This record gives sequence, structure tokens and C-alpha cells, in this order.
Amino acid sequence: MDLASAAAELYALPLDEFTRARDDLAKEAAAAGDKDLGGALRKLRKASTAAWLVNVLVDRKREEIEQVLALGESLREAQETTDRARLHALGQQRQRLLAGIARQSLDLAAGLGHPVGASALPEVEGTLRAAMTDSGAAAAVLTGRLIRPLEVSGWEPVDLSGAVAGPFEDPFEAGADAGEEGRPADGPKRAVRLAQARTDLAEAEAAAQRAAGEAEALQKRAHRIAVKREGLAASIEDLQERLGVLQRELDGLDAEAAEAGRAKDAAERAAEAAQEEVEEAQQRVGELT
Repeated sequence: MDLASAAAELYALPLDEFTRARDDLAKEAAAAGDKDLGGALRKLRKASTAAWLVNVLVDRKREEIEQVLALGESLREAQETTDRARLHALGQQRQRLLAGIARQSLDLAAGLGHPVGASALPEVEGTLRAAMTDSGAAAAVLTGRLIRPLEVSGWEPVDLSGAVAGPFEDPFEAGADAGEEGRPADGPKRAVRLAQARTDLAEAEAAAQRAAGEAEALQKRAHRIAVKREGLAASIEDLQERLGVLQRELDGLDAEAAEAGRAKDAAERAAEAAQEEVEEAQQRVGELT
């Protein structure tokens, strides 16, 4: 057991359990013969409420925290390119992420049996905003060993003095000592890049899932249309067949009507001829009488 890993475990415990757990762990280390570790553990200070909430987020929601830090790196890159449209979009996304993840910290605290009021949220959001702005602050947050909240002021590096329990090297100061002022450490860069890659993967998988869902819905719709079309085509065929039958019946009736007309004409002519014969016969009878 080393100081960093032991401290990370302690700062993820419910806040009211920290002191007892720290002292017990220090006693165990001393009893095991590691008096230096025991002494270092006893010196660990209790975190502020806001810092503890951030530590709990790192312990329980690390991927979400890494996504927040990845968005911070994207914002810094957008600032370097002066892409105003991208800056505006990323700024809105940052505010939504910060508010959401900060609210989650209260839920986690309540789940650990140590509920915290909403008054701590501004400092939680401020700490995460500082981590999004400054690579050193990002590295500090990712330790999960914050003692106090962080804040960003203009373009100045975030003050990390006394902010992290246990061993921690500010990457900004480390770069300055090496003559490379302002160069962020590779560790935090890899972490945020990995988080960005995970975010991109999650977005791609979500897009693929949405596309698959839309394709399935369209396929079902196409099937319903095909079934309905087949039904209408069959109905048209039945109607066409029925129309043919009716047309033939109509043609037959037309032929019968024509025949009946001709028969009527012939009957009328025969009736006229018979009437003439009757008149002639009546005339002869009259002459004979």
C-alpha cells in the first residue's frame, strides 16, 4: 500500500467516516512496520464538502469526469483556432455537462449516507470548470484526492497549492522547471484523449443504433405498404374480372334489345298489312250488301 492509493480510498469514503478510517489505516501501517506511511496518513486533512463531492465523482463516475475533461480540451483547441461557432456549441455543451455531473454528485452523496445540500454545487461546478480550463487542474481532479475546491481566474494557471492530498506534481510547474513552460503533462493529455475517444465511440454507437432503428422502422413500413398494395392489386383484379362479366352481360342485353327492336318493326309492318286487308274485306262486304 502506498500513500497515493491509500489516500484515494480514504477521500472516496463518506465524509463523516474519513477521520476514523484515516487513523485506523495509519495505525495498521505503523503496526506493519511502515511508520513513515503511518505518519503521512495521519497528516492527511479532511476534504471540504465540495472537494469530497468531486472525489466521489472521480471514484464512482470516472468515465463521465473524463468526458468533461475531454470537452475541456476540445474547448481549448477551439480557442486556439478562434472557431466561434464551435466555441459557442462547445460552451453550451459544457454548461449542460457541468450542471448534470454536479447534480449527480448530490445523488451519490445521498447514496453513501451523507446527503449534501445544493449550496455545494457552485463550488463543484467551479472545480470541474477549472479542470476543463487547465491541464494541471485536470490532473489534480483525476487523483481523486482533492482537499479543497479549485477555481479558475482569467488566463492564469489554476492555483493548486495545498489542493491535493498526498504526492502530486503540478504538470505546469514541472514543465517550467524543465524549461518547457506551459506544456501539459502527457498523463492528463492521454486521459482526456482517451475520454474523447470513448465519447466519440459512444456517439458513433448511438448513431449506429439510431440508424439501425430507423432502418428497421422503414423496413416494417415498406412491408406494410407492400402488403396493402398486394391487397389493392388483388381487389383491382377481382373488379376487372367482374367488370368483364358485366360487360358481357351488357353486350348480350344490347343484342337482345336490337333483336327485339327488329321483331317489333316486323310486327308493326305485319299489323299494318293485316289492317289494310281488314279494311279491304270490309269494303267488299259493304259492296255485296
